[in-house]
Amino acid sequence: MTAELIEGTELRAVAGTDPALLALTTAQQAELAAMYGEDQPLVALHPDISFTLLLLDGAPVGCVGLQPVSPGLGEIKRMYVDPSARGWGLSRALLKAVESEARRIGLTRLRLETGTRQHEAIALYSNHGYRPIAPYPPFENEQASLCFAKDL
Repeated sequence: MTAELIEGTELRAVAGTDPALLALTTAQQAELAAMYGEDQPLVALHPDISFTLLLLDGAPVGCVGLQPVSPGLGEIKRMYVDPSARGWGLSRALLKAVESEARRIGLTRLRLETGTRQHEAIALYSNHGYRPIAPYPPFENEQASLCFAKDL
């Protein structure tokens, strides 16, 4: 996996059962529940999803998943940077890494869903060429969902 990395960072492919990954995704879900309420749906992940863990000085601080959807189309899932490591460009490194991986496996378009209150995420995706699209299942009836896509 290639991406411009900040000194002291490492990207590592991990299984969906990796304890560090699970700790980060659990923290992400807790943060989202605090932001949007406990009744937000937890969307099941495709069994072929691949995950990347971002380590800073050996400590796991971020993650991202790449889920296949259909030929040529992938979806970014569970992108997260721990609050203690935000503001250093690590989310950009994760985004570049997942885009690189998508291209490597032949995907030509990526899509994602984020929430209306996640202003930093919206800015990140917008600044990196992701454009708003109509909500796709299962988000079409979620008032707090915003969907984006980018042609690679």
